[in-house]
Amino acid sequence: METGMYDAIVVGGGLAGLSAAIEAANRGLGVLLICKSSAGRSGNTLVSGAALSVMNAGAGDSNSLLEEDILSSGCGMSDPDICRVFSKESASALCELKESGVAFKEPGGIPMVKQPPGHSVPRMFPSEYRKFPYKNRGLALTLPLVKRAEKLGVAVRNDTAALRVLTRGNSVCGLLAWNGRSGEVLHFRTGIVILAAGGGAGLYSRNNNTADVSCDSFGLAYEAGAVLRDMEMVQFYPSMMYEPVRIPISNPLFGEGAVLRNALGEEFLCRYSPMGNHATRDLMARAVKQEIDEGRGNPGYVYVDCSGIPGNVLEMRYGELSAILARYGLNPEKDLLPVAPSAHFYLGGVDIDRTCATSVEGLLACGEAAGGLHGANRLAGIALAEAAVFGKIAGRTASTLFKKHQPPASPAEPDVVLPGSPGVPLAELTEKLREMLWDCASLVRSGASLEKAEREIGEISRELEGGARGNAEDPPRYFALRSMVLTARMLVKCSLLRKETRGAFCREEHPESSGRFAGSFIVQKTEAGAMAVRFRPNWS
Repeated sequence: METGMYDAIVVGGGLAGLSAAIEAANRGLGVLLICKSSAGRSGNTLVSGAALSVMNAGAGDSNSLLEEDILSSGCGMSDPDICRVFSKESASALCELKESGVAFKEPGGIPMVKQPPGHSVPRMFPSEYRKFPYKNRGLALTLPLVKRAEKLGVAVRNDTAALRVLTRGNSVCGLLAWNGRSGEVLHFRTGIVILAAGGGAGLYSRNNNTADVSCDSFGLAYEAGAVLRDMEMVQFYPSMMYEPVRIPISNPLFGEGAVLRNALGEEFLCRYSPMGNHATRDLMARAVKQEIDEGRGNPGYVYVDCSGIPGNVLEMRYGELSAILARYGLNPEKDLLPVAPSAHFYLGGVDIDRTCATSVEGLLACGEAAGGLHGANRLAGIALAEAAVFGKIAGRTASTLFKKHQPPASPAEPDVVLPGSPGVPLAELTEKLREMLWDCASLVRSGASLEKAEREIGEISRELEGGARGNAEDPPRYFALRSMVLTARMLVKCSLLRKETRGAFCREEHPESSGRFAGSFIVQKTEAGAMAVRFRPNWS
């Protein structure tokens, strides 16, 4: 078993993980960053819109206005303290990314800025991603950070999957990982682990996440004893194109004048929200689903109509999107673009405070791995800004923790229980879980559908764990699916308890919000190994 010792270990190679590693290394820590695929070329940053929404003083914005927009979007579930920290530090994140070599669009020397639905002012700044493939725009953000991290001495290990955070008492003492190249277990000693391996919208068969984002952060945190929050809250993207090309149709288009139409040609969003085509994503996604379910799709899609956007605006602001659509014979100036909802972003996650600390000493979380900022809905462009802001905070906190505490001793040879071989192939079990969750626990849920989901998750869990020991399949895939099953259990348990509709969460038999549920369901593993769920009111 290979071993090593580091001051801090970052799990995840996207924007959040790289930001955390850079800040920790800047402060003198010896940092290891592990990524189960390739740092800078993995995770949801890769397939993001590569744009950050931050406080924009030039548009009459302010920290308090940004905070107000986030809290309003979160429908009473966002952590006000975390929102305040984000709003205060967001603008500096843009400057720091520029210092790291990230370029932003500045036609004629003037920064380009957009105003997606839900934002009171224009505050979304797109990066300059034209030299990268449109589907991988996030490379414009991550590749400069990889270079900077390596220059600072961060040790980067690709093809390395985290298997378990080691603890002694309630403190981190190490990490077990799997070297995908050599096929061996790695034991790293450390007192600080930063979880930045993304969220888990890939739980659903219809999702727009990368294949390597599979609830890893949630499973690692849960098994280490950390608290998780809002695990029933998942955001669904309203305008995902599945054919002729799989690509999200940019949400900021609706801020420019695009509208949604059903198969009858009706502009239908005004029936669902007084904001019409400027409605937030949660309302828009459910409206699209309802139009399709009630037979006003064609048959499985509705349409984005961009004809109301001036041609010069489409060319200047969305030229790359227009170019990729043109390859498939579509012109957004005149053609209707077929779209349907897709699982997009996990709003819940590991429960953190304003410093990214969790309930386990030495365990930090940032980016989509963490919950608290978004509550019941997320505004466009906030996720990448969150990754940069709280990645840096996590790195800063790691430095503080390292100066205060020495890591507890970890076992010389920690127990490594590798998986057996289930009777059903892992890929088949994974697809079974995803299809079932899309059918039973996605945009609209009911008591009956959730109870069915709970039964089927139990069956999948038994199949996963029922294999004969000693005939292990690929451990990273096994541990990823185990984390997905754990997350699915949390999602369904919390969904059954939340008997209301709030933001992105919708219970069919409870269509209104209730003051009884203005707060968060939190989940934690008990000492006996059971999954405990309790409600924590948001007194703010």
